[in-house]
Amino acid sequence: MALKSIGLQVPNLLRDIVETGIVFLYPAKCRVCAAFLEVTPVPYICADCWHDIQFVAPPWCDICGTPDVRGLCDECATDPPRYGKLRSIAFYQTTLQHAIHLFKFEKKQAFGRHLIHLINAHIPIDCCIADYDFILPVPIHKKRLRERGFNQATLLAKGVVQTKGVPVLTDALVRHRHTVAQSSLGMEARQHNIIDAFEIPNPEVIRNKRLLIVDDVFTTGATIREAVNELWKADPAEVDVLTLARTLDA
Repeated sequence: MALKSIGLQVPNLLRDIVETGIVFLYPAKCRVCAAFLEVTPVPYICADCWHDIQFVAPPWCDICGTPDVRGLCDECATDPPRYGKLRSIAFYQTTLQHAIHLFKFEKKQAFGRHLIHLINAHIPIDCCIADYDFILPVPIHKKRLRERGFNQATLLAKGVVQTKGVPVLTDALVRHRHTVAQSSLGMEARQHNIIDAFEIPNPEVIRNKRLLIVDDVFTTGATIREAVNELWKADPAEVDVLTLARTLDA
């Protein structure tokens, strides 16, 4: 093996050794079921719970990806969204909900690689990453970026395209208005909270391009709808959406 290749693997190897050592010396409890953790490839969550993640499987609505629908759901048939299709990897419940919370709110950035692996291992059959010109993570406002230290959607997007060669654009769509966290609001409030939150600094960059928006969780769809509506002002060729998770009632 080339020395350069070995060097690239050292940080990940050291991190795995440290994580394993901490778990061995200071046994913790699984964040999902509260069982004592043994040595596990995924920190904070036991293997049994990790294997219980429920993945979204076809049939699903051709457009919005609502499960257990063949063709179009009633809503898409009567009032279709402006994206071409939306696909999600798994349901936002129990294990995956805890995992995303660890990653996003407890700032466990290292946990992101496990979520990225989850996405790459379960990309929907009708979502070919290599077909897109650009990947656009849903942006967060610079104030929240300073508070959190990272944009979870950007980390996921960069991990998904790592072997695909598709550029990730983090400045094609920006969040120019700071808003209350969507997760703290009800459905109606979310719709109003996100209005006019996005803008496109350089529309010519994405004009006539095939775009894939990436985000962590799809709930009411308010954020995605607002982002997609803004993107269409630049006249792209196509706008699709991929999320790690979706709520059961989304």
